[in-house]
Amino acid sequence: MPTGGFSFKWGHRALTIALLLIVIVAGLLWYSENAARVDRIFSQKQLSDSVWLYVTKYQDAGATDSDVYRYYLNKNLAEPMSVLQKTAPFLQADTGDATITAVGDHVLVKLTGKFYSFTNSAFFYDGKTPVMPRVDLNATASNPWK
Repeated sequence: MPTGGFSFKWGHRALTIALLLIVIVAGLLWYSENAARVDRIFSQKQLSDSVWLYVTKYQDAGATDSDVYRYYLNKNLAEPMSVLQKTAPFLQADTGDATITAVGDHVLVKLTGKFYSFTNSAFFYDGKTPVMPRVDLNATASNPWK
């Protein structure tokens, strides 16, 4: 048997296995980011006439995981969890006690701690009216030695 065919077969097998591993890892990453969240409502409050704040807390954090709080802006919801699980939070942090105020549709967030993700806008409908609050964040790092 010529050695060229032998090395081609092994090269093809190695490439196939590498591509298969890439597809599996990408699928697992996609699934982990899109899996249903196991959250519960931590707090909710009205910020302005048309904007409500909902804060959820992740329930499956183990002993070595930090708590994850997700902050959402929406209208007044009768069943918030069913709606919030289909929307993206504007802020994810390790604390649920951020100071959040609003002036009209301008939302001000003051947070001490770690934030994992943040977007400065949210979008929802209040009836047929689109509501797009603008969000400003003032974040202060917590003391790691406490």
